[in-house]
Amino acid sequence: MALEVPEGIEMTYYSVNIFKVAAKKSFLHISWLVALIGIPIIFFRDGLDLTEKTLLFIGFLFFFWLIYLGLCVLFHRLSLRDENNRFGYLAKTETERGEEVGSHLEGW
Repeated sequence: MALEVPEGIEMTYYSVNIFKVAAKKSFLHISWLVALIGIPIIFFRDGLDLTEKTLLFIGFLFFFWLIYLGLCVLFHRLSLRDENNRFGYLAKTETERGEEVGSHLEGW
């Protein structure tokens, strides 16, 4: 059974609002992990002043966040191959969709 979309309506799985919610959710998921591991490693390291340590921490945080967000979107997109998952996803609001995408790797 295929999902029929009326003519003139474009069906997209990810909108800008969905990406915003997914970005916030994934940032919260990865920031505590990076902070828990990265703060002791970076701030107790000798040879760098406080500004360099802070910039290094922020760089690592954004680097790992972008990788995590990209993997969440990739694996969520792969999960949409299943018709039941796709219909369940499309039945949700944009906020719920964004939370689902941003936390897709949460249980792994």
